[in-house]
Parts: sequence; C-alpha cells; structure tokens
Amino acid sequence: MDKILKVAKRLKTFTLEDIVMFCDIDAKTAEDFIQKSENIKPVGNKFEYVETLKAEDKFRIVDKNIPSKNSDITVLAACEMFLGNCNNKDIKINTIKAYKTFINAHIIPYFKGFELKDITVSDVERFRKHMQNKKISERRIKNILALLNQIIRYFQNEGYINKTCIFEVKRIANIPKRQIQILTPDQLTQLVKITNKKYPYLTPIIQNLITIKHPLNTILTGGEQEKKHLKRKIRKDFYKIKQELGLINYMFDDLRFSNLDN
Repeated sequence: MDKILKVAKRLKTFTLEDIVMFCDIDAKTAEDFIQKSENIKPVGNKFEYVETLKAEDKFRIVDKNIPSKNSDITVLAACEMFLGNCNNKDIKINTIKAYKTFINAHIIPYFKGFELKDITVSDVERFRKHMQNKKISERRIKNILALLNQIIRYFQNEGYINKTCIFEVKRIANIPKRQIQILTPDQLTQLVKITNKKYPYLTPIIQNLITIKHPLNTILTGGEQEKKHLKRKIRKDFYKIKQELGLINYMFDDLRFSNLDN
C-alpha cells in the first residue's frame, strides 16, 4: 500500500476515484486503506494527505562519545601534531613561539621516552619537582604544566587516548613578580669596562638600551634571522659578564632602568 501513500502525497487533495485510477486497485481496497491511514484525512467530499511524525521521530539522540583509539602515539609525535594544529588556528605568533620553547626545552626532554597514553598525574607531579630542582621560576613552571595539560586534553578529546590523566594546574599562592634590578654607578662603570675590553659590540647596544629605554628586541636592527642570532650571542656573552660581576639573576632588559649620567 506504499503506492497509495506516494500518490496521495503527490496529489495532496484527491478523491477515492483518483486513488483507484492512479494506483490501479479496486475501490474497496482503496477505501479500507484510506480509513485506517494516519496520513489521509477526509476534507468535505475529498481526502487530504497530512504528513505526520511519530513522537520518536521529532528528535534524535546523537552519540557524541568518541571511541578511544588507544593510540601508541609518543609525546614527541603528539607535540609535533599539537603545534601543527596551533599553526592552523588563529593563535598569536608569540604564543606559538612560547609553546615551542616550553615543549622543546622542557616537555620533550623529560617525557621523550613516554607514550602519551602512559602519562599519569604522578608523572606530572614528578615533572613539576624536576623543574623546581632546576631552579625554574614558579610562574614558568605553571605555564609549562598548563601547556602539558592542554596537549593531553586535546588528544583525549580527539579520541586518541583514554581519559586516565586528568589534572588541573591550580595556584595555591600568589607568585611574586620578579623585581627589576638597577645597577649602581660602580656596577655600571664596571660593566662598560668589561664590554669595551671583551665584548665591544655590546657597548653601543647597552648604551642604546639605557638611553632609549626600550626592550632589546625593539632596538636591534636587521632581519628576523639576524636579530635572532644576535640575541642568542648577547644572552651567551651577557651570562659570562653577569658571573664576573656577581649578578646571576640580573636580566639584560633591566639595563633600561639604569642611568648613564649616574
């Protein structure tokens, strides 16, 4: 009797004779079907097709559970995939650079022998203590752990691994900001003497930094690759200078707050 419904649906309004003619069936069969059908209703001396939905058809349940692939993906491969995904999203370049630094300098060296699915909360806690022993600042540790958590949750939500490592990086005390250090006139004089003698290229950079009062990155000239190479050289050489002056925690950009006239 599907043919009757198809014809009725196409005609919308029809008579019994229309059904008999178009379906090529006898009138008694057509009439019995029309009387029992939920989709055909009498309207005056004619019939009308009415689309009806069963209660269970008015909505449907969508299964949003993602079956875990229980993948053997390594931490190294997972980090590479995560960074690749970041490049395809509207994430600031400086944020991606920070991610790369945290991953390459801390996460991969510690977890390079791990498969992502095997990391536990206890491993994360040991990783935190490992960074504390390396004298990494608490603020930086918090950011690194937050990134690790973000990577793990990404692969959990994508169905690569089971949700067996769920944690939250929660601050239990305010992390004090690093205090800006200002060199005394004697320290500044000694600094310039050292750079004039051993690192002459640094002297004009230091003078510009103090005079212009802008961060190092804004006063360097040249292309990005050239500036990147020069910043690495400055960090390496300035570390030796700090050791000589006994200024282990001093930051190069703190020179902006010094004064050459002192």
